[in-house]
Amino acid sequence: MEERQEKTYEAIVSRCRNLIPSIDITKHIKSGTLRVANNTLDGITFEAVDPADLEAELSGRMKLPGSAKPPKPGEGALSFDATRGPRPENASMISMKEDPKHWALKASFGATVGEGFREQWRPPPQPRPALLPSPSYGSQRLSLGFGDTGTRLSFTALHAAVAASVCNIHIDERGFVVSTPEGAVVTPTFYGHLANELLLKTKFRDWLNGAIGDNVVGSIVVEAINRLSLRFADAENGFAGMKGRVNSITGLKDLKGIGKVFLPIGLSMDLAHLRNSTIQANYYWHDGQQTVTISWGGTFDKFGSK
Repeated sequence: MEERQEKTYEAIVSRCRNLIPSIDITKHIKSGTLRVANNTLDGITFEAVDPADLEAELSGRMKLPGSAKPPKPGEGALSFDATRGPRPENASMISMKEDPKHWALKASFGATVGEGFREQWRPPPQPRPALLPSPSYGSQRLSLGFGDTGTRLSFTALHAAVAASVCNIHIDERGFVVSTPEGAVVTPTFYGHLANELLLKTKFRDWLNGAIGDNVVGSIVVEAINRLSLRFADAENGFAGMKGRVNSITGLKDLKGIGKVFLPIGLSMDLAHLRNSTIQANYYWHDGQQTVTISWGGTFDKFGSK
């Protein structure tokens, strides 16, 4: 594998290992079927050794120690699989089997081939309140203009599709399913995911790639689209500008005002992917202002930052 493919593979394997319960995805990949993309958004594609086993583990039902395969129907099989433990309440992945009446979750699986699973984001524990208020410098608009190359991995999520013929596991750059005490919630970040990761970087990119053909120009165009992102008011930028757009709506018949809520507020382009960091160009239009910045962020081996 090339270096970028190795990074993709290692990232997917690591994220699966960090799930609750932990999954060793390597044991589910049938030998000779693995295909690895250059980016985590496309992830890894493979044939599963046993698709039913993979589905069970992604749903959180891990095999009990020392258990064998369940007997086939008619051979004394129980009405449930006694070789696997129950799904834990804090399981990372969720599918329609866990919440079949969740219409928004169902819509998010609309383009998934086979059985779909999404990682639920959970907010980190709340830190203790500071004794004194922290000082604030600059403005929200200024910080927004510098992009999010240093924090873009804070709200990502695994997405898996399991079918008998082919499986895919990738990392969505914009996670939008949040776990709450009342169940899974689909956040407004969903439409940013829909525009960028499904329409722009999958549907449009693949159509354009087919139209251009397999040549040097086609590979350059595909790479450019993979590096381009529309920026929306979402969780990572504190839903910047959302309040003003919502307050401008005069009623349910104000289709123009409602439409503005879902419009992008910026563009970003990854200019260079270094070993552990990204150089990114950002163009934002926000509150009547426009900003163009170049930002560099990520994790570094030096100075004890990694």
